[in-house]
Amino acid sequence: MRVARLLALALIAALALAAPAPAQVAAGTFVGTVTDSGGVVPGATVTLRNVNRGTTTTVVTDDAGAFTAPFLVPGTYAVEVEMQGFKKWVRSDIVLEVNQRARVDAQLEVGTLEETTIVVATAPLLRTESSEVGAAVEEKAIRELPLNSRNFASLVYLVPGVTPGQAGENLSGASTFNPRGASNFNALGHQANTNGWLIDGIDNNEYTFNTVIITPSVESVREFKVLTGVFSAEFGRGAGVVSVSTKSGSNEFHGTAFEFYRDEKYDARNFFVAKLPTLAPKPPLDRNQFGGAIGGPVFRNRTFFFFDYAGLRETRGLAFVNTVPTAETRVGDFSNFRNASGNLIPIYDPLSTRPNPAFNPGAPVSANNPQFLRDQFPGNIIPANRINPVGLNVASIYPLPNQPGNFNNYITTANRVSEDNNISFRIDHRFGESDSIFFRYNWGSFKLDAPQGQAACCLETPAEAAARFDLGPWVAGIQNTRLKTQGAGINYTRVITNTLVNELRGGYARTVPFTFQSDFGTQAATSLGIQGINITEFTTGLPNMNVQDFTGLSGGPAFLPVNPKQTHWQIEDSLNWVRGRHSMKFGYRLVDRYASPFTNTDTRSTLTFNANFTNNPVNNAGGTGLATLLTGYMTTAARGFLLEPYDLRMQEHGMYVQDDFKMSNRLTVNAGLRYEIFTAPTEEQNRIVNFDLANLQLIYAGENGASDAVNLKTRKNNFAPRLGLTYLLTDDSRTILRTGYGITYFPVAASASNLLGQQVPYTISQNVNPEVNPTNWANVRSIDNPFPPIQQVKPQTTAELNAANPRVLGHGFENETPSAQQWHLGVERQLFGPLIAELGYVGSAGKHLVLCWNPNEVQPGTGSQASRRLLQPLSNAATIIQCDPRNRSTFHALQTRLNQRYANGFQLLFSYTWGKSLDYGGSAASGGGQTGNPQTVTDMNAGKGPSGFDVRHRAVVSSVYELPWGPNRPWLNQGGLVAAIVGGWQTSSIVTATTGRPFNLALAAPVNNGAPSWPNRTGSGQLDNPTVDLWFNPADFVAPPANTYGDVGRGVLYSPGHLNFDLSLVKRFFMFGGRTNAQIRIESFNLFNHPGFGFPNNSIGSPTVGRITTTVVDNRSMQFAVKFDF
Repeated sequence: MRVARLLALALIAALALAAPAPAQVAAGTFVGTVTDSGGVVPGATVTLRNVNRGTTTTVVTDDAGAFTAPFLVPGTYAVEVEMQGFKKWVRSDIVLEVNQRARVDAQLEVGTLEETTIVVATAPLLRTESSEVGAAVEEKAIRELPLNSRNFASLVYLVPGVTPGQAGENLSGASTFNPRGASNFNALGHQANTNGWLIDGIDNNEYTFNTVIITPSVESVREFKVLTGVFSAEFGRGAGVVSVSTKSGSNEFHGTAFEFYRDEKYDARNFFVAKLPTLAPKPPLDRNQFGGAIGGPVFRNRTFFFFDYAGLRETRGLAFVNTVPTAETRVGDFSNFRNASGNLIPIYDPLSTRPNPAFNPGAPVSANNPQFLRDQFPGNIIPANRINPVGLNVASIYPLPNQPGNFNNYITTANRVSEDNNISFRIDHRFGESDSIFFRYNWGSFKLDAPQGQAACCLETPAEAAARFDLGPWVAGIQNTRLKTQGAGINYTRVITNTLVNELRGGYARTVPFTFQSDFGTQAATSLGIQGINITEFTTGLPNMNVQDFTGLSGGPAFLPVNPKQTHWQIEDSLNWVRGRHSMKFGYRLVDRYASPFTNTDTRSTLTFNANFTNNPVNNAGGTGLATLLTGYMTTAARGFLLEPYDLRMQEHGMYVQDDFKMSNRLTVNAGLRYEIFTAPTEEQNRIVNFDLANLQLIYAGENGASDAVNLKTRKNNFAPRLGLTYLLTDDSRTILRTGYGITYFPVAASASNLLGQQVPYTISQNVNPEVNPTNWANVRSIDNPFPPIQQVKPQTTAELNAANPRVLGHGFENETPSAQQWHLGVERQLFGPLIAELGYVGSAGKHLVLCWNPNEVQPGTGSQASRRLLQPLSNAATIIQCDPRNRSTFHALQTRLNQRYANGFQLLFSYTWGKSLDYGGSAASGGGQTGNPQTVTDMNAGKGPSGFDVRHRAVVSSVYELPWGPNRPWLNQGGLVAAIVGGWQTSSIVTATTGRPFNLALAAPVNNGAPSWPNRTGSGQLDNPTVDLWFNPADFVAPPANTYGDVGRGVLYSPGHLNFDLSLVKRFFMFGGRTNAQIRIESFNLFNHPGFGFPNNSIGSPTVGRITTTVVDNRSMQFAVKFDF
C-alpha cells in the first residue's frame, strides 16, 4: 500500500505541474456569457474581486463569449467586464455559495472604457447550471439560529429529505468513536452509514459509524452544503454528502468572543418525572460554552489568517426512572408482586418442570395440549433453601425503592460531566494571479463521564453493598470517554491558462478514543461469587446482567473497555478545463485508512435472566427475571473479547470526469462518470479470520491458500454514471425544470469488516444457551460459574469448529460494493425578490446493503436446540453472524422547499418531505428506529417493511428576522436614545413537526423453544385515543401456537410524532460606528415543552406492554449568552 501511495503522489505531482483539475468541493465557480446587442463578445476581460479579501481573479471570454472562473473561495464578489469599444460593465454584491456554479451574464454597451455601466440586480439565486438535489446552509443561519449544544452539524436536519439518525431532534450519532455526536442522518432513504463528510474537500468520515472525526466550531464554519441526490461525479463515497467550507481571514480584522450559559433553574422537568407523586429537586445543570475567533490580514490582499478556540464545561444531572426489587422480592417473597392492574404475577418452580404425560405429539402445542408442566411456588414465595447465594448477592446490590409499587419505583439522578476543547487555524496565501494555497489544522480534546448503560441507567451502589463487595460507584451504569482528535488539510490551486486550472489537496484526520466502564479495574464479579469473569485487566468490573422486568445491572455497557484508534490520509488532484460551452473536470482521489477497532461484544459477559424458567409453560404466563436470578439459573450467557488489538488497512480510489455542457441558453446538461475502488480490508499481521459458509470452515488470512483479505474480493466494476438536465422554462429566467439520474457507491459497512478481527484464535468467545424448558437441571449452568473453562483454539475443520463452539463471524467472499441509484424531477421558481420555491419528486434504490444474519438459526420444534439448527454440522455453534450485502431499499418522496437567503434583515428556509422508505432489515449503524431484521432467515423476503428511519411526514422551518428599526435598519436609524433602545433586536427560530418511527413487536415469553418468536396479529393494534400509558392495543397481538412463527410483519406500528419549537431572541448594542457590537442572547429549546415521546414497550405479555417511559426530545431548556463581535 505504501508503494501505491507513492505512485499516486508521483502521478498527482506530475498533473499539478502540467494541468489543472475539477472544482474544489468546498469552493465555488462563476460562469457566464458576455454579449452585446449583436451577439457574443470573445476576448473580453472578466475580473472577479473578493470584496472581503481584496483578491482578484481574471479570466478572458472564449470564442463563444463564455467564461468560467473555478476554485473561488465562497463569499461576496464584484464582477467587472472590460472590452475595447464598450463601456466597463460592473456588478457588485454577488454571493457565491459552497460548490455553487453561479451564472453572471453581462451585456455590454457601446462606448469607452472610461464609461461604466453599473448593474443593480440581485445575486444569482436559481441554480441554472446544476441539476443536483440539495441545499446550502449559509453563514447567517449557522451563526444566528438557536443551536442546542452549538453543533453546526445538527443543521443538516433543515434540508428536505433528511431525517436525524435517531428518533427525536436531539443531537444524534453519538458513539464510542465520537461522543460529541450530531452527525448521523438519513438522506433520501439511505442508511446513516452511507454518508460522506468533507471539510474543505478533505475526507472527515469516522470509519465504524461514519460520524465525523473533526467537529468544526460554529465560528469557524463559513457555509456548508448538503447534497442528497444526483450530484457531480467529483463527489463519491456517499449517498448523501455534506461539504463544509471553513472561514478564512480578510483584509480587515474581524473577531468574536462569547460565553453561553445554562443552568437547571430555567429548564422544565422531564415529562415522566413531573408525573410522579413525589418530586425530587431538579437535576443540577452547570453548562458553560465559551471561546472566540479572530481573523485578518498578515499581508493585505495576499496572506490571511483565521484562528478560533471553543471550549465546553458541563455538569448535567439526568433523572432516570428505574425498576428495582422491593425489600420482599429481593429475598424471594413475591406474595405481593402485582402488575399494573393489581393482579398477582405467579412465580413457578423451575425444578418442577416435567413432560406432560397427556401431551399429544400429533396435535399442535397449545394451552390445551401443553408439552411441559410446572408448579407454582407455594404462597408465591421461593423457599430460602432454593435461593442461590450468588443470585442473592446480586439482588442485594440493587438500591431499595424510593417510590411505591413494584415497577418504575426508583428515581435517581446521575451527572453527565463533559469537558471539550477545540482549536482550529487556517492560513491562506496568494503568490500572484495564478497561484494560491491554504493550510488548515484542527485539534480537539474531549472528556466525558456519562450515564450510558446498555439496559437502563442509573443505579448508584448502596453503601451496604459497597462495604461487602468490590464494586464501583454505580451498579447500573456510567461510561467514561477520553478522546483526542486532530486533522489537517492543505490546498494548492494553480491557474495554468485562461481555460485550465489545477487543484492539488492533501490532508489527514485522526481520532484516539478510550472508553471504559465506571467500575473498570474492580473485581466486582469475583467478589459477588461469580467466577471466571474478572480474568484479565480488560474484563474487570460487573458483567452485564439483564433481568427481565427490572433495571439491568452493569458498571457500564458490556462491550467496554474499547480503544478504537483511526487515522486516514488523503491525496487528491483535480483539473478544470473550459472549452467553448463545456466546463470539464477530471480528478483522482486516494484515501488510505488505518483502523484499529479494539472493540468487543461482551468483554465482561452478558448474563440474561428472563421469565422462561419461572413462568407457566402451559400459557407462558407469570414469572419474572428476578425470580430466575434468585434461583441461580441463567436464560443465556455470552461473552466475547479480544486478546489483543488488530489493525485494519483499506484504500479508497476515486477517478472521475464531469462535463457541464451549456447546450443552449436554456438547457444545461451535467454528465459525469465516476469510478470507485474500495479495497477489501487486510491486517498488518494477518490477524483476521473469515467464515466459509459453503464449506463451514474458518479461513485464516494468509494460510492454506487464503488471501491476506481472507478471500474477500476487491470489486473493480464500480462505474457510477450521472446525468442531469436543467432547463429554463420561462423567458424571465425565473423558472427551472430540473431532473437527473445517477449511481453512487460507498464502502461496505465497517460493522461487517470489523468482525473479521473478532474471532478465534484472537478472541475468546463463549455462549451458554440452555433449553427453554429443561428437565435435567444438572446440565444447566448457574450464575456461580457461568462459563466452561476457556480453551484457546484454532479450529481447522468443521468438526473442530463445532466442538470448540466459538463465536463465528463471516463476511461473504463476493463483497459486492453497496450502491444507490437516485433520480428526481422538480421545478424551481423565483417567486418575488430573493424568495425561491421548489417542488419535486425524488426516488432512490439501495442495492448490496450489508445485512448481518444468523445462518445457524434454531428452527421451531421439539427436541434440543442443537438438533434444530439450520447448519447441522455446526449444531453446537450457538452464535454465527454472517454479514452479506444482501439488503435492498427503496425510497419515494415528494419534497417542497421555500428558501430566502439573508436579505433586508430576513432569512427563511422551509422544507417538507412526504416519503416512504422500505428495506429488508436494519443495523446498529444504519440509523433510525427499532425494526431490526426479519423474523427468520429462512424467509428473508418476508422481512420487507418500513426502514427504521421511515418518517412519513417531516416539516422544518427556520428563520432569522432583524426588526426593522435602529442602526443599519430602515427606520429610526439616526441614533439617539430611542433608537438605541428599540434597535438591534433579532429573533430566530427552528420549528419541526414530524411523524413517528416504526417498531417491531416481540413476545415476553417466546414460544418457539429457542427459535425466533414474534406474535400473531389479530387486529390493527391501533387505539382511538392512545396515551403514554397504552400507546397501542396489545390485545390485537397474541402468541402463536407453540413452535410456529408469528405472522406480524416488521414495523407494523409507529411511535408518536412530535412538534418542537426552538427560539432565539437577540439584542445588539452597536459601538464605534456600528462596526463593533455587543449582544445579549436568550435561547429556548423546545419552547412550549412539548414532550416528544419515545418507543413503547413492545413486548407482548409484559406487564408494561404498550407503555411509553422515555422521551426523544429534551424538555424545555433555556440558554443565555453574551457575545462581542468586531
